Order: sequence, then C-alpha cells, then structure tokens
Amino acid sequence: MNCVQTHWDGATWSPCELSGLNHSRTLVLLFGDLPNHVEAIQTLREKLPESIFAGCTTAGEISSWGITEGGLVATLIQFERVDIRLVSTQVARREESHRAGLELAQQLGSESLGFIMVLSDGMSVNGSELTRAITKIHPKVAITGGLAGDGARFEQTYTLANDKLATHQVVAIGFYGAALTVSYGSRGGWTPFGPIRKVTSSDGNILKELDHESALTVYRRYLGEQGGDLPAAGLRYPLEIIEDGKQTTVVRTLLAINEQDGSVIFAGDIPKGANARLMRANAESLIDGATEAAEVCKQSEQAGSEVAILVSCVGRRLLLRQLADEEIDEVTRVLGANTLVCGYYSYGEIAPFAVGACAELHNQTMTVTSLSEQLSDAPPA
Repeated sequence: MNCVQTHWDGATWSPCELSGLNHSRTLVLLFGDLPNHVEAIQTLREKLPESIFAGCTTAGEISSWGITEGGLVATLIQFERVDIRLVSTQVARREESHRAGLELAQQLGSESLGFIMVLSDGMSVNGSELTRAITKIHPKVAITGGLAGDGARFEQTYTLANDKLATHQVVAIGFYGAALTVSYGSRGGWTPFGPIRKVTSSDGNILKELDHESALTVYRRYLGEQGGDLPAAGLRYPLEIIEDGKQTTVVRTLLAINEQDGSVIFAGDIPKGANARLMRANAESLIDGATEAAEVCKQSEQAGSEVAILVSCVGRRLLLRQLADEEIDEVTRVLGANTLVCGYYSYGEIAPFAVGACAELHNQTMTVTSLSEQLSDAPPA
C-alpha cells in the first residue's frame, strides 16, 4: 500500500509528487469544501484519470496537518493486491434511504468483498435505514463511513462519486481481496444523566413523546436556562437509545425542534418503545472516548495500521472547540506515528459498536477505521 496526502493551497496541490499513483487500484479520498473547489478536483483528476475519486463536504477536515475547515484535503491510497469499486445512487426523499442501501449493496456484489466504506449526503438521507439495508445484504462484511457535513449550518451537503459532485447522493466503495485487513473502533465518551424514559411516540427520526409527555418539554425542563438555546444547545445533550434485546446502545444528536407540536428531530431513528436517556460530556471525557475508539481499533488489528480514516461528529467539535485537535492527537498516538490519518467531522458515523457486530448509525462518536495490505500469502503476524 502506498499512501500520499496533499492539500489544495489555493493555486496548486501541495505536495504534488503523484508519479506512479495513477491506477485503478488507487482511491482518492477528498474531504472539504468540494463545491467551491471544483477546478482543483478536476486538476487532480487530470493527473489521475484511472483512479477512483470519492469524498464529501464536512464540518472540518482531519489530516496530518490537523483540523482545517473550508479547504480541501486529498488522501491517495494505492493498493497492490486489493481491488476497489465505487457505486452511487440518488436519494430524493428520506423514505428512499432503505431502497438506496439495498441497491448499493447489491451493486457491490459479494465475491471476495471484505470492506465497504459509505459516504452519504448528511441532510436528505436516513442514515439508520441506509445502514440497516446494506448490512441486510452484507451482514458479515465490515462497514464503516459517515454522513457528509456542512459546518454548523445544517443546510446542504455534497458527496463525490468520481466526476459526479451532487447533493442527495450516497457513495459506497467496495474493497475486494484477502490481502486487505480492516479494523475499527467507535466510542463517544458521553455520560447518561437523569431518569430512563420510554419513547411513547415517534416517527422515524422525529421524537414526539417521552413517557407520554412532549419531547421538547422534557428537554427544556432538564436543560434549564439552556433550554432557550435549543436546538443549538442540543448538540451538547444528545440522547442515548436503549432497545430491548440489544446489547449495545446508540447515541442520537438533536438537529431541530418543532415549537408547534413539541417534537424534537434527531440525526437518526428513535424507535417507539425504546428507552431513552439524556447524555452530557466535558472535553476530557470526549477525548477519552476518542482514545478508547483508537484502542479498540488497535486491539483488533491483524497487521500494523497504514492508513486510518477518522469520522468524528460535528457536535464533538463544537463542544471541544480549540481542544478538538487533542482527540486527533490521541488517536494518532495510539495508532502510531507511521499511520497516515485522514477523515472529517460529520453529521453521523457508520460503524459496528463491537467487533463482529453489524454496523449502525451513531452520533457524537469518534469512529476509527484502520486499513493495511498484506503483500504475501503468509498469514499476518
């Protein structure tokens, strides 16, 4: 595996040594302000016409240069024995998300498929249904990725599928062959508080009632003075969802409120009948969560990490502020200095919570995916 990282400095790609990287087994991951850097992307495509391009807009780019925003970072991963394939589809309405997941999963096929990376529009797609559909077709395949971001604006997000930059688009990249080794970890660092309440009314990602009381009323009571700052304050107080029969929980980020009916809109589904509990965190606990995600990833590695793709939630960055670099530094420390780090801040993270479990949509987590390539037929040490 050959990994190179470059960024657009406003006039050129720097560093720009790309010789030997133009190949069908080269994946070019682009994270940043894609709509305002179309010419820069085209310049890179002209240098790498045979390579596969994928990417999305962000709430901040993660790279070896730290965290940036409004720029454009490209990470080139060239495999020697691993084949890669990109598929994409449009999702006009959230209700089409499950269909989109099934379509993408079927297009990828199954023969020698070892890993799927998903990059989805962050505003128009139900990430829970999308992920559920892909895992239905490929329950034993490692699946990670995330939803695109738009800073803290939550207005419009884009994904890139080779030469197609579009909203309402989901991209999936399949990785094929026994030479690929994948490990992952996903943790949050949030602590539940207050009583456990029953979701008595919900519709997809819209929470209507907790214990037969308006969800907005419950939130405002527990947030006190901060309740007047909703929905912005909600990024600091996500919701833990506990479903009967599931050994793991998921966290959901508050996106919007409806003053008319008292409902609260989240970034992922809130199943009726599930239990729910508010959560909170401080900078130290979030950084500890990122460290744990990297440690979980490291523990399941079969070979040393060569490149790590980090997807962290916009809510974490807004809470951490200038300390956000510290969670990236901690992940890099755990994985090792020889690991090239790339990624972005998202509107939702896709990964299994536990090794061997099916992927789910998470919010407010740091998700780490480590890739390496075995160049001989001998089993990894």
